[in-house]
Amino acid sequence: MSFPLPRLLYLLGALALYLLLWPNPITIFMAACLSCLTLPLYRRLRRETGMWRMHLEQTTPDSRRRRLLMALSSSVPLVGYVTVIVSSLLAPVAVLALLVSPQAVAGLARLRELQANNFQLPPHWLEYIHAVRRSLAEYPSIEKALNEAIDNIDTLFSDAVGMLVSRSFGFVGSTMTVLWTLFLFLMLTVLFTVYSRGIRKVTCRIFHIPQELLARFTTSIYRALKAIMLGIVLVALAQGALCGVGFAVAGVNQPAFWGMLATLVAPIPMVGTAIVWAPLCISLWFSGKSMAAVGLALWGILAVAGVDNVLRPFFLRQGINAPFLVLILAILCGLSAFGAVGLIAGPVLLAFAMQSVEEANRYYRP
Repeated sequence: MSFPLPRLLYLLGALALYLLLWPNPITIFMAACLSCLTLPLYRRLRRETGMWRMHLEQTTPDSRRRRLLMALSSSVPLVGYVTVIVSSLLAPVAVLALLVSPQAVAGLARLRELQANNFQLPPHWLEYIHAVRRSLAEYPSIEKALNEAIDNIDTLFSDAVGMLVSRSFGFVGSTMTVLWTLFLFLMLTVLFTVYSRGIRKVTCRIFHIPQELLARFTTSIYRALKAIMLGIVLVALAQGALCGVGFAVAGVNQPAFWGMLATLVAPIPMVGTAIVWAPLCISLWFSGKSMAAVGLALWGILAVAGVDNVLRPFFLRQGINAPFLVLILAILCGLSAFGAVGLIAGPVLLAFAMQSVEEANRYYRP
């Protein structure tokens, strides 16, 4: 059987688009995820606009005003969708600029100072820690794992935080790169959403699969993305806000800056916000503020970690029907393989794999 010409043309078209966009795989993936997550909103806007057009045709006599309203209504879904997307992206940036930017420079300087002073640990503590590390020299594998963990934490606080905070102020080249990436991200999100039916049709024709099968995959990924949005993003924001409140009450300088750092590290499984509030508790303790240190530690363990332990498993399991340990493993593997984007890619790939097995099992059911 010869290869069908239409299928070959579809593949050539997909290859041309791939070659055009291949330098931006992360942007494409994130745009596709946001498009999948917000597609119901666009469809709802189209449906309500269609009902309004039908009502307009039935109740308004033919006139210039009616024709103008009919012409404008065709662009209402797209304009409304773009407005919602841009607003949802700009609102966190505006809050970040208003709350964190005034504290960013001082907070980053304080972070460097704490690192340089070993978080104000007393000399005999440091000597004990060095003695433990020297004793681990007899076990090279354990020493190597410990050194790698310490290096990763140091990289998190120095390179990543420095790039997110200090480099975002004053480097025109980086600013232009961020603006271009953001523009491409928005445009791809809108294009994926507007042409979703055409993309679904071409995908079914290329891979020779029924549309019902592709719709089930899309629904599975949508549920996974919704769970990620609630269980990772919103929970991280809630933890960062709780940390900021705790830092302010404990008398930590630049509480918004430290709250932002807590938000950034909150999705990391098992350690999360403790990477931020635990060293600050140690710093407060050895600065003579023992009550503030104990109170902040209790706040971090009970309130901040409690939100993570209760809400995150609940939200994630609502969208991905897998044991929570498997979800944590997927997040960790995603972080290891893809970096920060692995927080989303890991659970999405897990949901895709589970749906693939489920679809395969359908063929063996009587």
